[in-house]
Amino acid sequence: MNEGIPPSSGAPDGRIARSVSAHIDQAKAALTAPPHRRALYRLPWLLVGLAGSAAATALMAGAEAQLSNHIAIAFFIPAIVYLADAIGTQAEAVAVRGLSFTDGGPLRLLLGELGTGALLGLTLATLSFVAVWSVFGDPRLAPAVAAALAAAGTIATGVGFLLARVFQRGGLDPALGSGPVATVVQGVLSLAVYLGLVGLLLT
Repeated sequence: MNEGIPPSSGAPDGRIARSVSAHIDQAKAALTAPPHRRALYRLPWLLVGLAGSAAATALMAGAEAQLSNHIAIAFFIPAIVYLADAIGTQAEAVAVRGLSFTDGGPLRLLLGELGTGALLGLTLATLSFVAVWSVFGDPRLAPAVAAALAAAGTIATGVGFLLARVFQRGGLDPALGSGPVATVVQGVLSLAVYLGLVGLLLT
């Protein structure tokens, strides 16, 4: 008679089943808890986002002279921050699913995501370089925008993957915490890279 492998044996199927069960329980709690408890679950991570927003504001204030002298610099900040967030969100979704359902090691998965982010960033950088130079005719602004997008792609995938991994390993719900935290980290880092490049290339 064939004997089934007990879930406690540590077999891959058992680990996957336990991981899926834990995610289902977290999802149910996030949807069925009373509103005040849901708010308490979510608020701490949004406060982290508020602190990150203050850091982004400080970066912008520090670049006031650059922005005053080259107003076109400000035109690309929303696009860079948005694309970093979008790329990072994709990496988070892949990480949450992949870490639960694949036998691949975290380092291999991380390197794969970093490579993917670099390719996405370079593609966006190439397109933006041509567009910015064609429209604005500025040979210094175009490479700054392009380099910032290339860096943002790589940074965002790394941050999105690692935070999802940390939250999952810590038994926390990545949907509540890693998203808001990753968004603000990706945004602040991408903004810092962009303003740093602008400072080097436009002064």
